[in-house]
Amino acid sequence: MIKWLVMIVLIEALVELLFKAAHLQDARNWVIKVTPFLRSEEQGHLLECKYCTAVWVGFFIVLIGTYLDNEITKVFALMIVFGRLSNYVHLVYSTIRDKQLNMRLQR
Repeated sequence: MIKWLVMIVLIEALVELLFKAAHLQDARNWVIKVTPFLRSEEQGHLLECKYCTAVWVGFFIVLIGTYLDNEITKVFALMIVFGRLSNYVHLVYSTIRDKQLNMRLQR
């Protein structure tokens, strides 16, 4: 059960990285350019849609998690998952801090 939850968070984190990490944009744009056969007139390129990308990232993560279940893949996956979960902890902390500051300003 934990393995599947880790995979779900890993898929979400990798899709967000693919779409938002500045360092990965050049590689993503290059893949979009060299794979015109993945473009649809109605919906654009496969890598321009988060839902489509999540399906394929999920496919590869499940394959890797099923057939390459070793310590290296576990460390890599947990590194990304913990990084993503820490972002949510930062959001909660920032929200609480902002509410405290607003309370102080209202006094």
